[in-house]
Amino acid sequence: MLLRSVFGKTVRDLRWPTFWVALGMGGMTGYFAILFPTYKSIIDLNAILEKMGPAAKLMGASVGDASSLVGFLHIELFSMILPALIIAFAAGMASGFTAGEESRGTIDVLLSYPISRRRLVLEKAVAVTLACAVSAVVVWVMALGGAAASASPLPADKLAAALVMLVLLGLDFGAGALAISIFTGNRAASIGVAIALMVVMYLVDALAAIIDVFNNIRPLSLFRYYMGSDPLRNGLNLADVAVLSVVALFLLVVSLVAFERRDLAA
Repeated sequence: MLLRSVFGKTVRDLRWPTFWVALGMGGMTGYFAILFPTYKSIIDLNAILEKMGPAAKLMGASVGDASSLVGFLHIELFSMILPALIIAFAAGMASGFTAGEESRGTIDVLLSYPISRRRLVLEKAVAVTLACAVSAVVVWVMALGGAAASASPLPADKLAAALVMLVLLGLDFGAGALAISIFTGNRAASIGVAIALMVVMYLVDALAAIIDVFNNIRPLSLFRYYMGSDPLRNGLNLADVAVLSVVALFLLVVSLVAFERRDLAA
């Protein structure tokens, strides 16, 4: 039965949040893809970006041509909006694994079942990974549908590559929020720190193109690896995939060790 495992119960608990996040992200991407020709016909997006000058860098406009759907989606959605949504979703769900149970007073009941702490966290982590992946698949389908409806070129494989990087970015911040929640027992603090780090890292990556001091510390920003090689145009960069994957796995291991050693008797 589905509810006989932590994984199954977590999947059930996440079904509606996943549905709404996937629908929101997918619907937004499909909407932009459908309306892109209209935007292109009435607004000279490149001219606007040129007038913005260095400020356009904050929108990811340095990556490409806004007169193509690929460049348009990067600037409008993949640079900040979609990352913010997937990070908020992953961090919000992951932070509730332990801190949420503690705040509800159900952690003792959960740990009373014949399951190790390590397995408990791992099964919940897999469930959130699945939820993020499902959301990305919905975005992929609706974006391609919108592109087909508007007769706008959008390579399916390159879009999939960008969404893989999006999921990995979300999992990085989700694993970070999980680690913080385990160390502190405070869900709100873990979400807040994760969102604050997202904003800081985004600004470091965006400003690196115009301010040298930020360029020097750009490798510390996860956004550097998320879209630095422009997967929407070039496909996956395995080195960037490796960095984001290692960060997520490292933070998950830290969480597992911390949760096993933490005294929850109080």
